[in-house]
Amino acid sequence: MFSDKLPITYQLAQHLRGEIIRGTYPPGTKLPTEVQFASDYKISVITVQRALKALEEEHLITRKRGKGTFVSELPSHLTKSKSLSTLDMMFSEEFNNETEILDRKIIPVPEHLSNAFSQEKELMFIQRLVKKDGVPISFTNHYIVPEYGKGIPISQLKRYPMFRILRENMDISLLNVEISIEAMAAPIDVSKKLNIPAMEPVLFFTALLYEEGGRLIDVPEIYFRGSRHKFSFGIDLASR
Repeated sequence: MFSDKLPITYQLAQHLRGEIIRGTYPPGTKLPTEVQFASDYKISVITVQRALKALEEEHLITRKRGKGTFVSELPSHLTKSKSLSTLDMMFSEEFNNETEILDRKIIPVPEHLSNAFSQEKELMFIQRLVKKDGVPISFTNHYIVPEYGKGIPISQLKRYPMFRILRENMDISLLNVEISIEAMAAPIDVSKKLNIPAMEPVLFFTALLYEEGGRLIDVPEIYFRGSRHKFSFGIDLASR
């Protein structure tokens, strides 16, 4: 389930963080042991220990000597309602009429997503290029479960982010999204789509989008043209 593009410690911490926030592990729950986690995810115990330490520093878990590791009460800035309202602002902007749908087809689950989509055999693959004033600004590969992907009109794909399509236009109850962002050198195929020199820096954004019940339904892999984007966020210090 882990990508080779990010440290496994970070990915495990983000995965468990998402499980805690969406209630898979409610407050007070005793987590599996480090050895159990290591066995389940086929990683080292040291990697698990480092990931749990990161969660402990966020006050998401409490480690009690001789008793185990327990989920803490969620800090107020990590409640579901606050997270979703933030996502609304991040993913609700409409595209202009220059958006292109480059590909849309059913494919076997890609190898790098086989663990994440362990219950699926096929996915709808959607490739989208967003432009502004004729200049490509983002290039996206979407992997979405077929029963949802097949029902999305091309007109909506050209106009709205997938989050908005699923939540508002298709009335799907979304539970949680796990996000990672990194700066990277643009792969050759991506640089051609974005019309930038090969190896020029881009922002690579990937997410795991879950519906109510905890099922993964969509994974977008988005490459943002670095010269046309900035990433901003705020931290609620009063709730720390």
